[in-house]
Amino acid sequence: MNARRTKHRGRFSQFAVAAAKLAVADSQIHLQDQDPARVVACIGTSMNGIGDIYETAHAGFEKRNYQGMPILSALEYAAHAPVSHVSSELSLRGQAMTVGSACATGIDALEWTFSRIADGRADVALAGSTDAPIANFAFAAICALGVLTKSDTPPSKASRPYDLHRDGLVLGEGAAIFVLEDLHHALGRDARIYGELLGFGSGNEAGYGLKPDAAELALLNALQSAIDQAGASSVDIDYICAHGNALPDYDLVETRAFKTCFGRGAYNIPISSIKSMIGHAMGAASSFQVAAACLAMQYAVAPPTINLDTPDPDCDLDYVPHRARSARIRNVLVNTHAMGGTHSVVILGLPNLAHLPLTG
Repeated sequence: MNARRTKHRGRFSQFAVAAAKLAVADSQIHLQDQDPARVVACIGTSMNGIGDIYETAHAGFEKRNYQGMPILSALEYAAHAPVSHVSSELSLRGQAMTVGSACATGIDALEWTFSRIADGRADVALAGSTDAPIANFAFAAICALGVLTKSDTPPSKASRPYDLHRDGLVLGEGAAIFVLEDLHHALGRDARIYGELLGFGSGNEAGYGLKPDAAELALLNALQSAIDQAGASSVDIDYICAHGNALPDYDLVETRAFKTCFGRGAYNIPISSIKSMIGHAMGAASSFQVAAACLAMQYAVAPPTINLDTPDPDCDLDYVPHRARSARIRNVLVNTHAMGGTHSVVILGLPNLAHLPLTG
């Protein structure tokens, strides 16, 4: 990024721009050859520029009132800033959208762009999410929730999804951006395809009122909806990239919902939480999960859940403890659980080219 531009941007925007440029470079797509009005973007965030607001804008405000604040504070730390900067850097002219649904943000951004392409309103889309919560004020805000681990183990051992002694999450941060296009469009330019979006599902705990099992029921709705939209069955899922944030209740909700959805077959599906290795990046977390799911299919490897030293007897599924595992992976389910009570699920698969018509 141009240094003069970068110094005015929040870190969450810097992450998004870097990730978008890496995504476009990896895809080898030439955006200048596309109809500019039909290239859209949706980049979400959960915590916006909360860390930058305190460390730059608020510090200046305390010293000199509004005159001490950076002149672009109102623009740079709002949720729409990342997609605005990505659009500027990549000269995008199509619709630029922002979503914010806490931990589910990345999947919801994918669903929005997917619908634009499926409805014929776009040819190419950039989708993903970004967050930068590793800053004093943002960290303090999450501390106040009481959801961070209090473990006094070495940091690399602190995130322990599905472990009997898990006691909370570890923060991460960053961004992940994806290039989406119609399958024929991708094949027409001989693109490297990491995966195909097959189905989405969502659930909302509020619809169940104060029932103690509301989270499990909402996740079950999301799982079943995604499987139905994908035209799949429970036996078609080869790997689950789970939310797994190491909060005692959340991990248990996932386990129960998986058992209800997949029956006895749940015990045969490798499941893991990449948060055990990279922490919980808030709004960016689900985008990291989608990236891991795509790579799991590409390399036929299920990522591990590290630090699973003492499995919780109530979380007794195959959570791929300690080490990655070679596996035949054609279809992956990714699920996320937002602290506000919403759930989002996406199913991805290796492209099935057999159903496409032959061309000369």
